[in-house]
Amino acid sequence: MQTTQMPQIQQIQQIPQIQQMPHKVSNELVKLDVEHQHHMQDIQLEIQRESNAWKSCCFSLHPASTKFFGKFIVSLSIIGVCTYQLIVNINNCAAQIGYSSLLSLIVGAWLNIVV
Repeated sequence: MQTTQMPQIQQIQQIPQIQQMPHKVSNELVKLDVEHQHHMQDIQLEIQRESNAWKSCCFSLHPASTKFFGKFIVSLSIIGVCTYQLIVNINNCAAQIGYSSLLSLIVGAWLNIVV
C-alpha cells in the first residue's frame, strides 16, 4: 500500500513547484485574446443595437433616426405652408401674424436642438 501512495504524494508535492514556475505567454496568444475580446464586444454591441431597433415584418428602423427624420419632415411641411401663406397674403397683415409666429417657433425649436 505504501508504494501506491508514494507516487500520489510525489505528484501532490510537485503541484506547488509547477505553479511557482513563471509562465510565458506567446505574443500570438495575447494577440488572439485581444482579437477575441474585440469580437465579443462587437457581438454585444450588435445585440444591443438589434434590441433597440423598431422591427416590422419587412424592415427594422433605428428609433433615434426615425424620430429625427419625422420631426424634420413635419418641420419642413410647416415651413412650406407658412412660407406659402406669407407670400400669398402679402397685403393682409392680420393673416400673416399666425404664420410668422409659427415659422419663428419652428426655427427656434431647431436652434434649441442644435445648440
